[in-house]
Amino acid sequence: MSADEMLDRIAYWRQTQARFDTTGLLPWAVEGLAAGWVSPALADRLLQSELFLTEGRGLALDPRLGGPLMRSRALQELAEQLRDEGWIKGWRDERYDWMDDWGRVRFSLERSAFRTLGLCSRAIHVNGYIEDGGLWLGTRATHKSVDPGKLDNLTAGGIASGESPEDTLQRELAEEAGVPARLAGFARPVGILRSQRREPDGVHDELLYCYDLPLPDDFAPVNTDGEVSQFQLLQPPQVAEQLGAMTWDAAAVTVAWLGRWLDGEC
Repeated sequence: MSADEMLDRIAYWRQTQARFDTTGLLPWAVEGLAAGWVSPALADRLLQSELFLTEGRGLALDPRLGGPLMRSRALQELAEQLRDEGWIKGWRDERYDWMDDWGRVRFSLERSAFRTLGLCSRAIHVNGYIEDGGLWLGTRATHKSVDPGKLDNLTAGGIASGESPEDTLQRELAEEAGVPARLAGFARPVGILRSQRREPDGVHDELLYCYDLPLPDDFAPVNTDGEVSQFQLLQPPQVAEQLGAMTWDAAAVTVAWLGRWLDGEC
């Protein structure tokens, strides 16, 4: 496959991706800051909780709740109620931080509630490649609740409450791909992408912290946490052919890597 053919594949993939459409959704805010999107039915349920107020055409978290700690406690209790009522699926017992544009944590909340409430989460994605251009891709385990069996980057994972992107990078590389710390140190940040789309369980909104990681030719990733069923090493033209088999987020991160590879940057 020529470079032009690869660019055509990438362009086709871009055309097949749906635009984020907020039609029929209501926004909600925290201290005047846009926070998330919910359906009208869920908006009614949130108002019943007495933690939210009507504001404009949407909702606002009641400022009388207090600061980040009190907000976190109240929202976590609400999330547990929503789980018991069937609004939230796939409970993880793991918290994410919701941060404002200045990087300040405004509250932390159960991970699985983020999509339900349309909140922006954060994740790391790593392109693991070798110098001849081969890129390592993983296949997500079939038991995963999100995108089972789809192709993914070498490593991808959500940034848990209290973690920095670098903390998550080290942890996920070790758990998902068996990459030792001495190799993980070669990962370099290459940008942040934002992924937004509607899903059956709410709104997926995530900042993807992207890294490129050069790996030795004789290194083979090994999964240690059961979340990846297999890894395969593909050449860039093969990767371009597989974009449609990848998760949307992984494909977006991979497309950016393919662009750098075509430009001779990796």
